[in-house]
Parts: sequence; C-alpha cells; structure tokens
Amino acid sequence: MDFTCSAQEAVYCDLCETALVQMHCDTCLINLCTACVGGHMMIGEPTGHQFVRFQSRRPGQHPNKCLISTHYGKRCDLFCKQCQTQVCSSCIASGSHSDHKIMEIQQIIEFRKKKAANDKRLINSLILPSYVTMAQQLQNELDHIEKKHEEVVREIEKHGELKHLDINKTVNILKAEADAIRNNQVQTLQQEITAIDGKISSIEEVIENTQNVLDSQSLIMVSSYVSRCQEFKMLPQTVNVKMPQFKDRVIPQTEQNSMFGSLSVDDLQTEVVYTEIPAALYSSPFKELMENPEIVNTIQSCNSACLYSVVCRGKDMVFTTCDDCTIENIKLTEKGDSKMQRSRTELENPPWDITLDKDGHLVYTDEETINLLKNDKIQVLLTLDNWIPLNLCNTLYGDLLVIMDSCDQKQTRVVRYSGTEEKQSIQFDEKGQPFFNSYNGYKYIAENRNLDICVVDCQAGAVVVLDQAGKLRFRYTGQMSTPKNRLFCPLGLTTDSQCQILISDISNDCIHVIDQDGQFLRYIDCGLKCPWGLCTDMDDNLYVAEKGGTLRKIKYLSN
Repeated sequence: MDFTCSAQEAVYCDLCETALVQMHCDTCLINLCTACVGGHMMIGEPTGHQFVRFQSRRPGQHPNKCLISTHYGKRCDLFCKQCQTQVCSSCIASGSHSDHKIMEIQQIIEFRKKKAANDKRLINSLILPSYVTMAQQLQNELDHIEKKHEEVVREIEKHGELKHLDINKTVNILKAEADAIRNNQVQTLQQEITAIDGKISSIEEVIENTQNVLDSQSLIMVSSYVSRCQEFKMLPQTVNVKMPQFKDRVIPQTEQNSMFGSLSVDDLQTEVVYTEIPAALYSSPFKELMENPEIVNTIQSCNSACLYSVVCRGKDMVFTTCDDCTIENIKLTEKGDSKMQRSRTELENPPWDITLDKDGHLVYTDEETINLLKNDKIQVLLTLDNWIPLNLCNTLYGDLLVIMDSCDQKQTRVVRYSGTEEKQSIQFDEKGQPFFNSYNGYKYIAENRNLDICVVDCQAGAVVVLDQAGKLRFRYTGQMSTPKNRLFCPLGLTTDSQCQILISDISNDCIHVIDQDGQFLRYIDCGLKCPWGLCTDMDDNLYVAEKGGTLRKIKYLSN
C-alpha cells in the first residue's frame, strides 16, 4: 500500500482516535490531529519531536503499530528491554513479557536518537577522518615507495659502475704487470741472443784458424797454435723461460653479493597499524536517571577539612585529597563498610588534584609539578616553567589533560600530554578571546565519553565544554531556578557512561546533571552539604566529596 492515503480512506488521530489526522510526528511515528499536537509535545523533551503535515511525511517509515496480527494494529507505546522490541498493551496483557523490563518507547527513541547523533559525531570527528587520513597516507607512501625504489636502483647501478671501474683498474694493473714481465723476458732473451751470436762468430773464427793450421806447412804457424776450446767449455743446453699465468679466483655468489653490497631488510615493514577505539565511546548500555536518587553509603574521612578531589579505581577503591599533605586511600567492602588506609606523600606542598593513569596509578598535581605515585614511590613527571598546574584528568586514550594558570595569573590554558610530551594546548577561541577566566580560582576538568573536554570555571560561574579539537561547543551557566535560589557556583565535575555531565554546585548544595549538548536534565539534592569533588565509578555510582570531610556514594541511574 502506498504511504499516502486514498480519498476513500479516513485516517484518525492515534491519540484521541476520533479526529481526522492533520500532522505526523517523525520522531515517534505517530499520526496526530491538530488538537493533540500540544499534548504530544509534552512527552519527553519538547524539542525532541519533529512534526510535518500528514501528507508530507517521509515514505518508507514503519507505522508505530503492533506487528502481531491478533492485536488489531494497536499502537506501541512501550518497549521491552529484554526482547529489544516495541510492544502494545495487548502484548503486556498476554503475559509474554512478564518479569521483563518495560519502558516507554519515547525514552528509547530519545536515547537511540542521541546515540545515533553521538555515533554520527564520533564517525565524522574521529572515525572517518582517521580513514581518510590513512587513505591519503597510503597514497603518499605509494608515491614515496616508487620514488625511493628509483633512488635505490640508481644507487645500485652507480655502485655497479664504480665496481666496474674498480675491476677495470685491477685488469689494467694486471695487464701492466704482464707487460713488464714480457718486456723483461724479451730484453733478457735478446741479450742472450746477442751473446750467443758473438760466441758463434768467435767459434767460427776458431774453426777457420784450426783449419788453417791443419792446412799450413809453415813450421812457425803450426808451432804457435794455441787451443781456445777453454773459452767455450760452457755449452748452452736448454732455454729456461717461465711464462706468467693468470690464476682467476672463483668467488661464490653469496660472497660476491656481500662484497658488492646488500639491501637492508631487517626492519622492513609494510603494514597499516590499527588502534582500537575505546569501547566506552560507542557501547555504553542505556541507563535512566532515577526519579529519586539515593545515598547508598556515607563515609567519614579522616580529614575534617575540605575534600577537594575524589577518584575511583575499580569498584572498591576511592582516593581523596584535602588541604594537608596526604592522599587518603579508602577500601570499600561488599557490605558497604569502609577500611581506611592513609598514605603520605613526602612533599612540602599538599597535593591539589588527583587522577589515575591508564595503568591505574595515581597522578597528582601540587603547586609546581605533576607527579606519579607508584608503589609508594614518587616520580616527578613534569615540572612546568611559568605555569602552575591546577587540575587534571586521564583520557580514554591514556593522555593527561591538565588545566593550569600562568604564574602571573593572567592566563589559563588546557594542555594535553602524551607521557611527558605536549600534544595540544587550548587557550583561545577562533577570535583570539580566552576560553577561561584567568583569575586564580577553582578550575576542574574532565573528559566526556564523546571526547569533549569539560572545564569548570568557578570564577566565571560557568562550565566550558570544548570538542576534542579545542573548539567551543557550549557554556553552561546554571538554571534560573535552583534548589536554594542562589547563584550557580560550580566546583567539582565528572561525567558518566551516558555522556552526561555532573557538576557540583556548592552554594545550592546540589549536583546539576546536563546532557552532552548542555541541556539541563535534573538536580541531585538528596541532603548534600557543600558538595565539592566528584567522580563516578565503573558502575556509574556517583561519589561526592563534601567540604566537611564526608564522602557520599549515590545511586542515580537505573539499569
């Protein structure tokens, strides 16, 4: 059936079921008459509904009707959390969802839309840019490989030419040596030939002389004959000529390669390294704000002074700081009792703020340094020049965010550190105006699950929320109506798995809960007195450190 209705069909309002339909809620997939639009807007957040004329509704949308044929197309106002499906009143009456968690479908729609918006923002701000950047890097690497390959080939050819020159040089040396040997041998033989020719001439002269004596009848000639054979007693027998021979050296191929050179391939890698996104960014289950938050545990600290900061490790370990030189360690038992262990730092200045690094070790600030407390030993991580570290927090990726004032109290900035390396500094907006009041007041900091940076600027009476890149998203300055009708005085700050931001308001003895876009959700004001430091544990329990030294554990979300 086409999504538009024919002239013969009469479509009635899903709420009153008597008036003809005029409008359609795209958010809830409900058809409404004009009179029922106002009442429907009051369900959930008024700004969360998108209305269009019935004839202009988008095609392909599934009507908010029960899919079970025997329920006669009843409207589904409820949602079964266990079955993950929409249900109508007949589904509930049938007993098929007994003992299941049933919720209003409007809550699920709002949560899923917020989840979709958060996912869209995560994809657009982090996931897609990472892949686009990697695609460009891969293309750049391809171009670099081709260029580098040509350079390597040219180097090999050039080295080969040099080796050829070296070989030719060796050949010429050997040829010159062979020529020198030949010339020497030729000269020696020529000298011997000359000597032999002289001897032969002398011998022929002797032969002629002896023949003359034999033929002569002269007594004088014959009696004066003297033998000259003594001169020729050394007879030449053989000619010993040793010719040089070239002895080539057969070099194995592997030795030739090593003698010529080689390509370094020990550290050669061609791979794309992936970093897993923290699951907290995308997989947090839906939890509702409880109508009546409850204090489940009250712990009296050993310190009766202000508890400035509190941080949780796991489900049973809490650390607090106050105005002395101690970090208090509170071990919680399953029964809710507490065993307190105190550890003292060997510092002249008291610790101001604390957080946990990615390995669960305490990191704290004092007036001059940022320090790591590991195995009861203190290691100075950073010493800042011209800046005073105030508050800090650990991020989902294991970085440290530190808010700090300049020593002259004229500037305030947020710095992101990876280890001890400064990766980012946030101080001014796009117009060059400072984000934070430079007065030396309280400034707490936390990272939200959507990677926003949240900063309490107490002196300005505001919570400043920036995105991961350091651009302003919004400022929260409190509500017109507060539990005690006093000015908003924010101090402590934390976030939870729902990307909600919790802010302690010390002047109104309450906690403000706002969503990730700055919309006020509710107050938590269950008998708190001067709430200061805040943190949430892995189960979304809220810990509130009060000025008088009391620590309260509050359950404010239902699963």
